Parts: sequence; C-alpha cells; structure tokens
Amino acid sequence: MAKKISLKLVFETEYRIVGVFCPERDYRFCWLLNNHLKLGFRRTSDFSFFLPKEPAALNFSVFHFAIEHLQQSFYLVNNRSNEGTRLFSTPPGLDYLFVIKADEDRFDMSDLLRQIRSVPQVSAAYLLEDALGKNREAFLYDFEVFVAQELKV
Repeated sequence: MAKKISLKLVFETEYRIVGVFCPERDYRFCWLLNNHLKLGFRRTSDFSFFLPKEPAALNFSVFHFAIEHLQQSFYLVNNRSNEGTRLFSTPPGLDYLFVIKADEDRFDMSDLLRQIRSVPQVSAAYLLEDALGKNREAFLYDFEVFVAQELKV
C-alpha cells in the first residue's frame, strides 16, 4: 500500500508593514520623509490591486527607496486609490503603508518607528501585524509580484 504524503503550503513573507497616519498628500509626505529621515523615495508605477466587491483593479501610488549594500528596500503605498477607495479599511483612518523588506537581524524597527513619529505632520505610526484583516495575505502576495516586475524593468 502506498504512503499518503500531505503537503501544506504556508505563505511567509519578508515584508514588515508600518501603518502611518498623516493627512499630507503622498508626494508631500515623501518629501517630508526624504528631508527628516534622509531617505531617497522616488515615485514608481502604480500598484494595481483587485479588492473584493470592486468590478476593476484599483491603482495605488507607490514610492520606493533602496539601500543596496544593506539589502534593504522601503516602499510607501498610499492607502487610498486614485479613485478614493481604501486598500485597507482597518485600522480606521490609515493613510499610508510603509512596507519594509530587510533582514530583521540587521534592521532596527523601533528606531525607524521613532524616526517616522518624529516627523511633525505624522499623527501616529505603528507596526501592523494582524491589524489589516483578511486582505493582508492577498495584498502581500500581489505586492511581491509587483516588486518582482518592477525590478525587471
């Protein structure tokens, strides 16, 4: 009799997400981050995502900055689409997703949070683990595909 082998696939990601509450427009907020945190965010192509109950994909603006020698990438994703629909409705009032791809052993998340909170226009910033709800996994999967396509260009 043949042995039955079951395989369970679990999606694990290297991305950490910081929720940022800031009323500024996305280009203005990136300018503030670039000046206060000495980063170099630049606009990339929009991220298209299919939300449940939406007939078409929505586009969300994305800004990118990388530190190549440390293998760290930072993305700022607007939580509002160009049409005004929110990517994530929880937590309420969330304006931006600060997405970080970095080795946790060589990256100080608490220092980054402190620096983001030091920007005067930022109301709050905190790490979002499970606060994003059930769309989180779909978002991270699609975002990883988006990043892979951006790197090819």
